[in-house]
Amino acid sequence: MATLWLVIQREFVSNVLTSRFMIGFLICLMSTAAAVFVQVEDYEKRLAAYHTAVQEHQEATQTWDLYSQINPKAHRKPNPLSIFNVGMEKSGADMVSIQLATPIWEKKAQKHGSDNPFLSIFLAIDAIFVFKIILSALAILFAYNTISGEHEDGTLKLVLSNPIPRDTLVVGKYLGGMLSLFPMVVISFIIGILIAYASPATDFDSADLFRFVVVLILSLLYVSTCYLLGMLLSVWTKEATTTLILSMFIWGILTILHSNIATFAVMKFPPYQPQAEKEILQHIQQRWEDFREERDAYILKKWGYEHPASAVSPISDGNFLVAMYTSSPEEIGYSEFYYIQQIHIVDVSKFQEVLGYQEPLRIDYANQAEALLRQREQVEERNKQFAKDISRFSFADAYRFAVGAITDTDTESYQDFMRRARSYKRQVVDYLSGKNAFSARAWFSSDQGAAEFKDLPVFQNPHTSLFQSFSRASSDILILLAWNVVLFIGMYVSFLRYQIS
Repeated sequence: MATLWLVIQREFVSNVLTSRFMIGFLICLMSTAAAVFVQVEDYEKRLAAYHTAVQEHQEATQTWDLYSQINPKAHRKPNPLSIFNVGMEKSGADMVSIQLATPIWEKKAQKHGSDNPFLSIFLAIDAIFVFKIILSALAILFAYNTISGEHEDGTLKLVLSNPIPRDTLVVGKYLGGMLSLFPMVVISFIIGILIAYASPATDFDSADLFRFVVVLILSLLYVSTCYLLGMLLSVWTKEATTTLILSMFIWGILTILHSNIATFAVMKFPPYQPQAEKEILQHIQQRWEDFREERDAYILKKWGYEHPASAVSPISDGNFLVAMYTSSPEEIGYSEFYYIQQIHIVDVSKFQEVLGYQEPLRIDYANQAEALLRQREQVEERNKQFAKDISRFSFADAYRFAVGAITDTDTESYQDFMRRARSYKRQVVDYLSGKNAFSARAWFSSDQGAAEFKDLPVFQNPHTSLFQSFSRASSDILILLAWNVVLFIGMYVSFLRYQIS
């Protein structure tokens, strides 16, 4: 143990006292601080936009007089952990409008957006991006000459001439190198947390702090992978220059090119072919034609009316008007709004019965249209998942995916939001059904009392539990661990067989 500790100390001191350590430390610290500062500012703007949207929606609900006017919103609250890992936070929809006769379609959902031009220029660089690129490059630069550099200098031959076991030497070099990188990771991470915590908009709880600890551990594991890669190549090559060139080449492929190539290849040659959007929209229009035919046939058979508006009958002399406003034929939904002028001189009881049948049927057809859209979305999601599965073989992407799952900013978290929005729509439909709102007079008129929405369900979008986050990140964490084990064994065995000429 004494010998191992001496090797660790020697490696640590030789790294820390170099100019590359100071330069690398400053670059990492400043890059992390700048990235977090920019993301904090953007998070504050997104959070303000979220609160404004929620407030506007609450004010809008107070203006609803009719049940047919109901249009709840499902808002996605910004995740404070996105300050460190943006992930899907700025992609997709921030708000889903719940319209009974319109299917929920991600393409039509709305986004609050961010007007930060600095962020747009730098492609939303966050702290995890800094760690993924800069820290991994620094790990390579620290490791590339651990063996080949000392072989060129002749110091390796001198060290091995002493009674120092090779396994002790190689393990000590690894631990000493990691110990010198440890302060870069930890201090940069702590500075980032302090900058984020200083913002009045952030509100980290104990679960968030625990997630930070896990992200820090994953970052150290990722840096270890990069360092082991550099050491392995340093053992395999005899010249430090060759090691550096080969290391940076492999680093560039695994950290930058691999996922982009995988994504491009899957987009160009998708393994699962989605149905053309134009085709699906045509099928949806046909669904609404079927709805009108089924609705009209049933009304004619049961009540003898050719159209719902025909169910309004006069009870006294006077002129009255039944106006109907429909949605555009190009839309994916089909809404009909009725307005009855001089409603006090007409009988609407049969009309209410017609609506009690018609509106649930309309919602059923909207669900059918949504199912068609979901089929296409699911095929696209399978293609994205396939590209992700290919990408995660790179330790850099496995690290990115694992952090995304832990911070609850990954693709699955966004899909959870969309699933909850669809579930919320079902809650709203059940709420209206429980109040018999579809056949109520307040569906189309407030002359005898406005519709009441005091007990309207509120959309809830809680963050994923820690257990679920770990479950989603488990495969990527195992990939990172596997990379470490394989690289360490390869480096260890190769050094034991290393020939010194």
